[in-house]
Amino acid sequence: MNDPNSEGGFKQSLLDLLEANPPHEEKLLAEFERRQTDGPLYSSILYILTHLSFPEAEARRHWKRIRSHRDRLKQTLGRDVGTRVALLDYFVNLNRELKNPKIIEISIYERTERSALTDGLTGLYNHAYFLQALRREMQRSKRHGLNASLAMFDLDDFKKLNDSRGHLEGDRVLIKASALIKEALREIDVAARYGGEEFAVILPETSASGAFVVAERIRLKIAQHFRRKRGGPKVTVSGGVATYPEDADTMDDLIRRADQGLYRSKAAGKNRMTLAQGERRRHLRVPTSHPLTLSARAGPKAIARAKNVSEGGLLVSIHDSVPVGSKLSLMIRPATGPALALRGEVVRVDRTAGRDARYELGVRLVSGKAAMLTVLNRPDPPPA
Repeated sequence: MNDPNSEGGFKQSLLDLLEANPPHEEKLLAEFERRQTDGPLYSSILYILTHLSFPEAEARRHWKRIRSHRDRLKQTLGRDVGTRVALLDYFVNLNRELKNPKIIEISIYERTERSALTDGLTGLYNHAYFLQALRREMQRSKRHGLNASLAMFDLDDFKKLNDSRGHLEGDRVLIKASALIKEALREIDVAARYGGEEFAVILPETSASGAFVVAERIRLKIAQHFRRKRGGPKVTVSGGVATYPEDADTMDDLIRRADQGLYRSKAAGKNRMTLAQGERRRHLRVPTSHPLTLSARAGPKAIARAKNVSEGGLLVSIHDSVPVGSKLSLMIRPATGPALALRGEVVRVDRTAGRDARYELGVRLVSGKAAMLTVLNRPDPPPA
């Protein structure tokens, strides 16, 4: 998942171009410059070829001087020495930034650069790169007022798999699970091996409900793949999802909240995803027992009951599950006063335990918040 607009993605694109056909480097660099005007072109070129770091404006000035130096060498020697030789002579003998240069193939450099960013077994980004990427995404989201979501995954009962089938089989499971995670993501998403059998996925510009849908897709892909594999281990994954700024204000808190969701998934029976919830409620929740009817878009009405309400949402108990992200029309009937029409979005779904299992929907209000104040001011007593 290389985002071409990120610094790492930009350098990777340039590496691919430089490696493609070295005898025609000028034509290739000119084409790259034409197509990638928004990226740090000159500083990236100089860093790849010399490992020297310059601000983009200074790198541009050096690049112009290197081009002029190449023309002078061509006139003096009667042959074109090429950009790379001119660059080396410029930094060793004129600018003297390089004291003891070493020649290395770009393909070797590329492998070295990649190994510093990725996990050797799975090919996903490593833990260190994940932290850098999440920090950058949090800063970008704060600057532009965007959502950013984080999903944490952990393979269920992985130690038992290693003990019963051996570490080689465990490695094969990790590799395949990583591939399935990457298949479910966009180019701008970042998937990393967080450690051991745990994975992390950064989802830029993604709401809590959108992130839950992605996480569920990953969970199902992993379960279905290993269920179909005859004679193979039956592998499942549990996880948690947290979203900035709804669940956390800082990078550390976002990781902690996603981890808490993961732990709740494990405690609830594994092979499930859980949205972060419960610790950063913006509104006081009032326990109640209001009957209501609800309907999803173009769907039949269903009878349900509100278990608690707040100015921003409500918790609904219902017999049948409703997918996260569903838009709902609700009619709530307080014990006193007229019925109230509300609109909301499902942001969480939990299944209660026991023989008479039901579903609890966390519903965020889209409209009707002012009307909900009426319910809060005249709440029913909590059910016995």
